[in-house]
Amino acid sequence: MEVKRKVSVQSVFWRFLLWFCAVTGGLLLLAVLLFLIATSTGMLLPANYGETVLEENRTVIQEAGRVTEDMIPDTCRFGVYSEDGTFLYGNLAEKARTGVWQRYEQGGSSYGGEYFKVFPRENEICIAVYYIKAEFTDPVLRKYLPGATESLLLLFLSAFLIECVILVRRFGRIFREELESVKQVTEKVQLKDLDFRKPDTRIREIDEVMDSLIQMKDALEISLKQQWKLEENRRQQVRALVHDIKTPLTVIRGSTQLLDEAESREESREYQAYILQETDRIEQYVLTLQEMLKSEGDFQPKEEKIEIRNMAESFRESAKMLTDAKKQSLEVVISLQSDYIISDRQFLGRAWENLLNNAVEYTPEGGMIWIRIKEEGDWLCLRIEDSGPGFTEEDLRHAAEQFYQGDKSRNSEYHYGIGLFTVQSFAKQQGGSLVLSNSDEDRGACVCLYIPVKTGK
Repeated sequence: MEVKRKVSVQSVFWRFLLWFCAVTGGLLLLAVLLFLIATSTGMLLPANYGETVLEENRTVIQEAGRVTEDMIPDTCRFGVYSEDGTFLYGNLAEKARTGVWQRYEQGGSSYGGEYFKVFPRENEICIAVYYIKAEFTDPVLRKYLPGATESLLLLFLSAFLIECVILVRRFGRIFREELESVKQVTEKVQLKDLDFRKPDTRIREIDEVMDSLIQMKDALEISLKQQWKLEENRRQQVRALVHDIKTPLTVIRGSTQLLDEAESREESREYQAYILQETDRIEQYVLTLQEMLKSEGDFQPKEEKIEIRNMAESFRESAKMLTDAKKQSLEVVISLQSDYIISDRQFLGRAWENLLNNAVEYTPEGGMIWIRIKEEGDWLCLRIEDSGPGFTEEDLRHAAEQFYQGDKSRNSEYHYGIGLFTVQSFAKQQGGSLVLSNSDEDRGACVCLYIPVKTGK
């Protein structure tokens, strides 16, 4: 495979500049040649043509009984005035007649960018006005074109614009072809089609960008392999959880069969207790599996207006019902300044409920749970403390990781590390945080959920 010779972007632009200067110089030279050819062939009148002819006809103009247009070059205009400045006749434009005379009286020799010559006559003064510039010999061309110099300049500018378009398209095609290979690589990376070789490019800087993309491709390939490995591990966890459901099902099936063989009411109640216990266990497995599947999705909380005071009061009532059922004591303090915030009500409620359920689960019957819902500066804080065993050092490091079960100090046979992971994911998406600690007052675990107070103002 032929390797392209590398050039820098700077050299490409220098080449563009050299072409631009060379072509522009050629156009200027061509314009000068055209001007010289037109002058030598008589297509153009000399710039001082009018002035020269007027001087040649001076005697005729001064001595003629009446100045006629054939005495004046057709590139000039004239006016005949009386000695007191009254315009008598001529082809001067009406609006220029007074100005020309006033300029003459002031001793000037030009008017409005034009020059003029004065021819004293008997009791009259003839003033001829002319430009010093090249003109077309053909009167038709003089009539419809702006002037020889101006026409040549317009021709040059037109050719210059065409030159610019051609050169820009030419060098633009060079970069487009080079960048097309970069686009192809990015598309392949986007589609995770990572089995390709690095394309060869001519421009050194683009080749360096290509090297970066290839490095990114290699890093992505490694990351995807790690992700696939993690996903496989997660699937194994799910399969293990589904497999574990078989155990309580077996217990339920056996207990149901033994109910018919029970010899006493006490024994029947014992078997019924087994069935209820294992039924609760299956329910916990199903809920855990549901949370696990939900946490795998890339869910994005929406933004909606939440009446935070009403939500906090509803949460207080839910907490009271839950703790009453577990025969636990509850203390709730709500201290809010804002009437509403911008967040996702469903996800915020789930986060609060997860933290409450953890506290209820690990607080013994007759224990105490403290809840504080308050604003700390720009943060909305839910703080829940319980009188349970608290977190271990390992729990504090890993409790919010998915599938973490912890040691026996706060261990529950129904705990699979989903609740705190879900809460922490929500907190990060909101720009907040989840802080785990043990209470300074030896109450047990202390969990704080912080999310920013966004009011939409």
